[in-house]
Amino acid sequence: MEIKPYFKTDHGKLYCGDCRDILPEISGITAVVTDPPYELNFMGKAWDKTGISFQMETWKLVLNSCLPGAVMLAFGGTRTSHRMICAIEDAGWEIRDSLMWLYGSGFPKSLNI
Repeated sequence: MEIKPYFKTDHGKLYCGDCRDILPEISGITAVVTDPPYELNFMGKAWDKTGISFQMETWKLVLNSCLPGAVMLAFGGTRTSHRMICAIEDAGWEIRDSLMWLYGSGFPKSLNI
């Protein structure tokens, strides 16, 4: 199967799709920017409760497509990022730094008490 970039410039390529389908077909990646599902079961949507963000195998696929020394920026939800970070580390990535992007807008959060 030939994987074509969704968008391409002289500086990089953007792929849109399921990483489990795309990553085995590409290599030589030097930087990854990803915003995987936060696994919060957002509005009951099936795509946000697959567990893909917490699976070490997912992040191993990313690592295997990268060149040595590649960097990754992965966005995660405040309530679930710790699970994603552990999966990334278990896949063989070295966690160097964490950045927090905190903002006060968005959907209200409920408490299950």
